[in-house]
Amino acid sequence: MNSTVVLVVLGAGLVHAVWNAMAKSLHDQFASFALLNLGVALVCWVTWPFVGLPKSAALVYLAFSVLCHVGYELFLMGAYRRTDFSQSYPIARGIAPLLVSLASLIFAGEHLSARGLFGVVVIVMGIVSLAVRRNPAVGHRQGVYWALATGVAIATYTVVDGLGARASANALRYAMTLFALQSAVWLLGVVLRQPRGWWPGARRASIGMTGGVLSMVGYIAVLWAQIRAPLGVVSALRETGVLWAALIGVFIFREGRVRRVVVPAALVVGGIALLSLG
Repeated sequence: MNSTVVLVVLGAGLVHAVWNAMAKSLHDQFASFALLNLGVALVCWVTWPFVGLPKSAALVYLAFSVLCHVGYELFLMGAYRRTDFSQSYPIARGIAPLLVSLASLIFAGEHLSARGLFGVVVIVMGIVSLAVRRNPAVGHRQGVYWALATGVAIATYTVVDGLGARASANALRYAMTLFALQSAVWLLGVVLRQPRGWWPGARRASIGMTGGVLSMVGYIAVLWAQIRAPLGVVSALRETGVLWAALIGVFIFREGRVRRVVVPAALVVGGIALLSLG
């Protein structure tokens, strides 16, 4: 795994934390996720004809992935409604790397070295500790359950999209097709459920739609990396975005103290070093 891939995935982790924080900042989560998908749709449906379709071998992955991503957003929306950003985000993202590593071993035949596997474990320990080192009165049990369900959805679509991007042999075509279909399904649901009255105003709309565009950029970078590196390693490195999410939670949303992220940060950095060496 060369340094370019590592840097791209770490950058994708930062972008991912930022767009999630933008989604959380809009208190009406229904409107927030509608705007995210509207921003995605506007970009995709304009550029998709110029990008083109992926290979037919990737279509079955795309169909399943659309369902996974829609489920992921529903679970994430439920988690953000019920608990803090700095709690729900680490839980959701924290369990994904281990699940992805196990799934990629089973379905993609990818084997991590002992050092690399230990690095994944260390990263997950650091990420999960960001969630458990909190005042339990702050979170809500239901929010934790929704966050765990989100993590399972993340792990599922990570493996499906990794295999799909490889079958497509073109990460951009796969990603643009995925986002075009996903956003269309989501916006259809918005029209059917609440066709009017959810628009939050120009300022909040611009935040939501910008977040959607950022989500596309970050995930295209991840798919590009998954073609070039093991799925489990890419997943683990991307989830270092949890560190940024924790800092956003502390300084922007005022959800905790800085010292609560120092030890987990050290664990994550150590895990990244082990992955790079492994």
